[in-house]
Amino acid sequence: MKDLDLQRKSLPNEPGIYFFTDKNNSIIYIGKASNIRKRVNQYFSKSTFNDPYYEEKIKDLVQKIKSIEYIVTENEKEAYILENIQIKKHQPRYNVIMRDSKSYPWVAIFYSEEFPRIRIIRGPEKYSERNLFLGPYTDKKEITRILRDLRKIFPYCSCKKKVRKRVSPCLYYQLKLCPGPCIGAIDKELYLENIKNIELFLKGESTELKNQIEKEMNKASEELNFEIAAFWRDKLQAINSSTTDQSVLLNTQDNKDLIGYYTDENHNYFAMVIIYIRDGKIANKSSFSFNLKEKIFEKEDIFPLIMEQFYQDMKQNLPETIVIPERYKNIDVFLTVLRDFKKNIQIRTPFEKEYGIIRIVKKNAKVIVDQEIQMETIKNKEEDLIKKILDEIKSLLNLTKPPKIIEGFDISNIEGSDATGSMVYFLDGKSYKKFYRHYKIKSKKTPDDVAMMKEVIRRRYNMLLQKNLELPDLILVDGGKGQLNAGVSVLKSLGLEGIPIIGLAKKLEEIYIPNKKYPIVLPNNSPILKLFQQIRDEAHRFAVRLHKKQREKRITGSILDDIKGVGPATRNKLLKHFGSVNNIKTAKFEELSPIIGKKLAEIILKELNR
Repeated sequence: MKDLDLQRKSLPNEPGIYFFTDKNNSIIYIGKASNIRKRVNQYFSKSTFNDPYYEEKIKDLVQKIKSIEYIVTENEKEAYILENIQIKKHQPRYNVIMRDSKSYPWVAIFYSEEFPRIRIIRGPEKYSERNLFLGPYTDKKEITRILRDLRKIFPYCSCKKKVRKRVSPCLYYQLKLCPGPCIGAIDKELYLENIKNIELFLKGESTELKNQIEKEMNKASEELNFEIAAFWRDKLQAINSSTTDQSVLLNTQDNKDLIGYYTDENHNYFAMVIIYIRDGKIANKSSFSFNLKEKIFEKEDIFPLIMEQFYQDMKQNLPETIVIPERYKNIDVFLTVLRDFKKNIQIRTPFEKEYGIIRIVKKNAKVIVDQEIQMETIKNKEEDLIKKILDEIKSLLNLTKPPKIIEGFDISNIEGSDATGSMVYFLDGKSYKKFYRHYKIKSKKTPDDVAMMKEVIRRRYNMLLQKNLELPDLILVDGGKGQLNAGVSVLKSLGLEGIPIIGLAKKLEEIYIPNKKYPIVLPNNSPILKLFQQIRDEAHRFAVRLHKKQREKRITGSILDDIKGVGPATRNKLLKHFGSVNNIKTAKFEELSPIIGKKLAEIILKELNR
């Protein structure tokens, strides 16, 4: 009997989660079960399934399983929670994974601080639980706009670091967007009142917020404090203005989420849309889409899998009611999980008066899936076109294989000064900027593009050979015969004459090939020429970028910039203190060292007094 058979037959008859690992000991699937042994053995014992598509995926998964691990829990509820945690942690290939909440923006209110800041963050788990996190939001632009408008009504601090005493306030204070806690312009109690009002608004409790403001306004009016009453009146008008464009859904003050979803007939794509109703108004919408091609699931499980992952991340921001299209198996277990965070939360199917908006939500989900399918079609067409172009390049240049990796080179200088070189990297016909490289020309100070091209190509392929990195399938240099011959001679000296190289001359867009008397001239609309032009122009753009930086640094820079260990901050600190480079040069060691340290002071004095 195989080890795997022994493992699955000795699994416990207990609730918990199970892990399938492959030959590399990587976790490829995580599941939960009320009985681990029964659930795991279903993968191996079933010969036929109701869904042929699901059957094909299960067979593919089973073939890859080399080991089974598990964690036993007290009950199904614990299994639900543990499964979600482990899926997020290990990101198994075959699991349907709700994009991790840390990928989405959250609004953080730092209640752990004396004067709580408000900021948009990602990854709330990195911060103290004493703070409040509202979200996740799928549209960063929208929540940024909401906070911008709220700040005009209730100013708050949004500094990157917690509030500390300052001599002068920042620009936000001058614009009346921050009440200036750092300079003592507002007391703690009044500042916290602003923050609490923002919290109420973001939680969708605008009615409660308006009631509180109206109460303060009436109180000030009764006390004949009309200036304070006017202050609260303006706040109330601003709140009313910001909420008038929200459509009223019902006459009740409901706080609920309405959910719709859609999947295509092949179950390749799935979309879920959530409409958030707060105080009876549509407060916001979230949309999520998933590529399911490699995932393991049964049709009836896909919606519960995704919906449950989402709400287990919401914890602090759960609504009173979640309205779902239909009930599903084990929904009651999931409800007990949510009630650990919100005691009276309900999950139900829609009432008749909610059918209309549920249809709208589902329609939105269908549009998202249709768009994903269209995007895939366009992407496939683009990939087919690129493949065709690379095959045509192989034939045109008589290469041994289509050029998967193409590297392009260019030189930029003005009369030899501030000379720079560039190398751009194209993978499967597309730019791959991670592998772009800049080169400061070291060998020449006079205008000589050919010699400079030699230097850059030599440095590039010397490095690849030394580090045993992958070589390109084709090299393209910007220029004609001179630049091409420079490249050929360098490759030959390095023993790399087997790498194909061409030159693209800008004037007539001629393609020069080694040992060919005449260049190749392609039609202006040729896809091959367009790709070569794209590579050449990108190399030129990248070279010019560094050249401009070099020139600007030379014109506006200081002799201090050339000293190792001196950056812009140190340079500015020294110039601010001493007034000029000459004063720094004549300064004593004892004057310099307290400002920048003994080691750097010694280096600077040595360099300046050579």
